[in-house]
Amino acid sequence: MWFKISQFRMGLNAPEAKLGEYLLAHLQLPVTALRQLLIEHKSLDARHKNEIFFVYTLRFEIADEHCQTSGLVNGVPNLTVTGEQEQEQPQSAVPVSKAKLSRACRPVIVGAGPAGLFAGLKLALAGLKPLIIERGEGLPDRIDKVNRFWEQRALDPDSNIQFGIGGAGTFSDGKLMTRVKDPHLPEILQQLVAAGGPPEILYWQYPHIGTDLLREVVTNLQSLIIDYGGEFRFHSCLTDLVLDQGNLHNLTVNREIVISTALMVLAIGNGARDTYEMLLQKGLSLEAKPFAVGLRIEHPQDLINTAQYGKWAGHPALGPAEYRLTFNHQPTGRGVYSFCMCPGGMVVGATSELERVVTNGMSYHARSSGIANSAIIVTVGPKDFGDGGPLAGVRFQRALESKAFQMGGSNYSAPVQRVADFLQDKASVAMGELKPTYLPGYTPANLRELLPREISEAIADGIRHFANRINNFDWPDAVLTGVETRTSAPVRILRGESRQAIGGNGIYPVGEGAGYAGGIISSALDGWKTAEEIIEKLSY
Repeated sequence: MWFKISQFRMGLNAPEAKLGEYLLAHLQLPVTALRQLLIEHKSLDARHKNEIFFVYTLRFEIADEHCQTSGLVNGVPNLTVTGEQEQEQPQSAVPVSKAKLSRACRPVIVGAGPAGLFAGLKLALAGLKPLIIERGEGLPDRIDKVNRFWEQRALDPDSNIQFGIGGAGTFSDGKLMTRVKDPHLPEILQQLVAAGGPPEILYWQYPHIGTDLLREVVTNLQSLIIDYGGEFRFHSCLTDLVLDQGNLHNLTVNREIVISTALMVLAIGNGARDTYEMLLQKGLSLEAKPFAVGLRIEHPQDLINTAQYGKWAGHPALGPAEYRLTFNHQPTGRGVYSFCMCPGGMVVGATSELERVVTNGMSYHARSSGIANSAIIVTVGPKDFGDGGPLAGVRFQRALESKAFQMGGSNYSAPVQRVADFLQDKASVAMGELKPTYLPGYTPANLRELLPREISEAIADGIRHFANRINNFDWPDAVLTGVETRTSAPVRILRGESRQAIGGNGIYPVGEGAGYAGGIISSALDGWKTAEEIIEKLSY
């Protein structure tokens, strides 16, 4: 008989390998009673620093001879009978009539980030043999280009943190959290595990992969798509498309290679600003949308651990502590919040355009750098970038990135500042106990001069407020680095109920770059579900 128990607690010193033994002791059953045990959900309860627990939802099978069901359920809180256990496996590919697979209908996917890869995987499994074009490079060459920028300040505008297989998330903490509640979510996570992701992402409250393991996952997803008939073409930038009476007819790559297709998944990522311009010229409907900008903040990881875990800080069962902070700045009505928190990580240059500076956070799976960082960002909208059409937010981003480039010394160094100096609105002339991790380099400055005054005031007040939640968050030698602008797309490519672009039948905008997602999982999910829509359209 299968059962489910929620709110099952275990202390930090109880090894998870003995989870079954603790469960049986709780149920007052012998060790021989347990046949199978599955972790459905695991979270951390650190609300009370003196007593920290892991909290589990478990699904388990008890041998029939030990199942006095009514007595067992009635005597144990949060325990229910679930019947037979259903195996959670990715759904099989939707069958597609081969008669529909003419060459003109071969799907072309533009962009190989999470949305593009998962759209490609779903289409490939269905037998549609998608062609995936990516302006950046495959993983080995892309890693070389990124390292060259960090080490030698040599930027390739077409192969960098924003462009290349895996998208911007490949060089991040690899967070897999999403607020989206969707029945397809287990499929996405299971595919990531099958491609090399750690199994705990299926149930952990705050799942992450890390940039190192994520690179392996991306490589394996690429191989799987190829195995099922998909094709990748790198160094292939979408530069034009032709619509015939509103229907997609063909597209042009690198200004010269024409690809005939009536079906395109547009998974461009939020850095493809030139593509936004081209789509607008072709008559697709785009609109400016709110987003957020700000600065990266760095602390010693031990400071965050102590603030979050108290006497349990450093316990091997815990790992580096995280935080999620929000603040409503009453004088302006703006939201101020932490974003993309990277425990044990570093801050890196993430620009995709010449003579601009953009920051991002990155962690390896082990999160062992000893430095915690996150973005502290503020919402911005039309009152900041004006009513200048769909690309007004893009122009606002570019202005900040160009100013950061100049303040850093016009050599891709980033402007940095001690938190104490930022709060006092005075330029830093030297850094304190904590040195910035930003690559390729940094220059002390006054970041109040980088951001619009209202935004910098909101960040300063936010840091002061967050110090009430995280002790020493306003530590004087904490480091601020600017500028964080690529938090989400400043543009939305409008689409109808069938997920096709308004003004372009056969064009399916997906993911973060299209304005419909915000992170690895929500982007992958949007690509996956859009592929299902396409499969249904092409099926009898």
